[in-house]
This record gives sequence, structure tokens and C-alpha cells, in this order.
Amino acid sequence: MLASLVPFCLVVAILLHKWRRWKAQGWVKQQRDIARFRFAANPDLPTRLHLRASENRRLKAAFGIDNSLTTETPENHEAFLKMAIHVLNRGTRSWEELYNIAESFLQGEFYLATQDRQSIIPLAESVRCMVLAVVLFDSFGVDPEAVERSDLVTITEEINNQWLKSKCDPDAVAPSDLLNSTIASLNLASPTMRTMTPVEALGLLMPQYETLWRVVLLTFVTAYHHQPAAYPDTVERAASVPSCLGDPSREAEALKLAQEGLRLYPSNKHLYRAAAVGPQSPTLAADISALHRHPAIWNPPPSPPTTHSTPALTTVTPSNPPDTTCNALTFHPPRFTTLTPLQRRAYIPFSLGWHKCPAASNKFGERMVVVLVVALGRMLGPERGRVLFGEDNEHDNDRGGGGGGGGGGWGGRGGGRAEDGAG
Repeated sequence: MLASLVPFCLVVAILLHKWRRWKAQGWVKQQRDIARFRFAANPDLPTRLHLRASENRRLKAAFGIDNSLTTETPENHEAFLKMAIHVLNRGTRSWEELYNIAESFLQGEFYLATQDRQSIIPLAESVRCMVLAVVLFDSFGVDPEAVERSDLVTITEEINNQWLKSKCDPDAVAPSDLLNSTIASLNLASPTMRTMTPVEALGLLMPQYETLWRVVLLTFVTAYHHQPAAYPDTVERAASVPSCLGDPSREAEALKLAQEGLRLYPSNKHLYRAAAVGPQSPTLAADISALHRHPAIWNPPPSPPTTHSTPALTTVTPSNPPDTTCNALTFHPPRFTTLTPLQRRAYIPFSLGWHKCPAASNKFGERMVVVLVVALGRMLGPERGRVLFGEDNEHDNDRGGGGGGGGGGWGGRGGGRAEDGAG
């Protein structure tokens, strides 16, 4: 009797899984429609810019920036987009050079840590400064050796503080004089070699730095420390980095590290839109994190039972339970080898449609994530130390300090033992 119930229960499980996927399809469409402004009665460019800028006004108040995220003027939007595309699609970029800059910076951090008897690196701070140093070089041609670490710390901390202030009290926040004066001291120039004001520089810097450092930090912590099962696959995929980057015939497997990192830790957890033009319009939000982690979309389906027949007997072997090594919350880059149609529609780390992030073009964003994560992994991997979490022991959160580093750090190994302590 019990044996006869096994196939029935498995069939019910499979049907339930299919129903959940069918239900998820409608929900995915709703989220995509919000991201693409499909709810708007007249989704022309001025309307779309207004509906987006209305929800990003706190960024303009906190940083004074007037870029594609905050402007309501089509001319400003198109001018910024043209400049961003020029920077991101530059054909002379050397991924080996960017990797070397990241590695050199981390070597400096490692050296500083060894001067401390506890060998502690403040991980979030170091990652923020490393990312900023690479972005300053890549976008503005700033020599990393010419920038004081203290200036990198000031800029990254002030950006973080301003971001938090804008969330807590968007009506009271104002641009930071300390942030602007520190950026002014760098004498940043635009792609046309015109010296930029601090506000102009922040307009180009923020969409790169602020959306990059968290995914780099969290992907590194997850792939190299937090999920040990992912480590061997990560090392194998990263073996040819950075030389493989830019070569479509060699980079595909390495880029899956970034794709999975961006799935679990998208740069923007939500895309906010005003529902209509007007001061009292409600807010709509496309939930990118939920799209990327929904169990009905990303968990593997239950396997059907296996039937074994003989002339005298037919038996049913229960299917194996779902493979938890590749569920929705697991770091599992191989899943990007064969995405389902629903997974492809749900995966939108760079948004989609008219306002898709320029970093998606030419795989710039994915390559940058890989370069920085692999540099971290080789310098601060488990064979050299371990991640020391803060008091909340969380590595995946949305706090200003960044997951795994707001109150924690990286502890180096000396003499074969891990040092204890907190960063």
C-alpha cells in the first residue's frame, strides 16, 4: 500500500512544481513590466525619465549629480549615456592591467596587515578602496600610485555616509563638502580631457563604483569562503583570468562567476518607478533580488520516479531529493550553462529595455566583477586566511557597511594557524 503511494506523491510534487512555475511566469512579467515602464500611459523618453528621476531624487540631493539616473532632461540623459558608453566600450582597455592594479593594491593591504600582530584586514574598507582605485584608473586615467589611501578611504566613506543619510532622511540630506573637496584634489578629467567638477565626476563615478563594490565583496566571500563546495569550481573557472577576458572563445566559463554573483547579489535589489507623473504618485518597485532567488524559478525540479519491470513484478524507485548544491540560494555558476526560458526572463541584473545599464554592453560589467573577485580570491583566499564576520555574523545584507565587512574583516594565517579577532 505504501509503495503504491510513492509514485502518486511524486506526481503530485511534480504537478505542484509546474503550477508554481506557471504562477511565477505571471509574476515575472509584472516585474519586467515595471522595469520597462509598461505601466505608463505614454512611455515616451521624457515620461520615463521623470518616472525614474522622481524616485532617485534623494541621490541628486545627496550628491548633486545630474546623470541618466536623476535627470528629467532628454538632452542630459543622452549626453551622459554617450559619455558612459564611450568609457565602458573603450577598445584599448587591458584586463591584465586592471587585474595587476587590483592585485598590487591588495598586496599593499596585505603588507599593512602584517604590521599588525593580529594580521587583520578591514575587508569592506579594503574592497571599497580597491574598487575605487581601479575605477579611477579605468574611467579617468588616474595613476593608482598617485592617490593616497587616505583619500580613497575618505571618498568611499563619504559616499557610503551620504547614501545612508539619503535613505534615512532624503529631505534633509545635502552634498558633502568633504567628498567634493577630496574629489576636486584628484583633478579628474573627462574622456575629452576636460577637467571635471566634483559633481560631474561623481555623476560618472557613482554608477560604476557604487554598483560594483558590493557585488564584488559578496561574490568573493561566498565563492571563496562562505560556501566551501563552490571553492574548487571557482578556482578552476578562474584559472585563466585575466588573460582569457575579452576573448569570447576562452572567457565564457570565467564569466559565469560574475553571472552567478550578479544573480545572488544584484547591484540594485529593486528598481523604483513613480506610478504616474505628479507629486503624490505612489511608488512601484521591480524586485530584482526576488526575481534572482525565487525558489520556483531557480530551484531544480523534482526528478520523476524510475520504473523497473520484470515479467513478474513492477517496482517504482523513488526519485532522489532535489539537489541542494544548486538551489536558489547556492552559489553555483554551472547553472548558467543551461538556463530555462523562465530563468532567462527573470535574470535582469542590468535592468532591461530602454534603460538597460551600459555596463551590460560588451560584457564590461561581468568582466570587471571577475577581475576584482579573482584578484581578491588569489590574495585573500582560504589558504591564506579566513573571513571574520561582524557581530551579526551575516554576510548577505543590505547595510551600508556591506555584507561580511561592515563589522568584520579578513584574518591572515600565520605559522599555519588562523588569527582570531575582529576588524
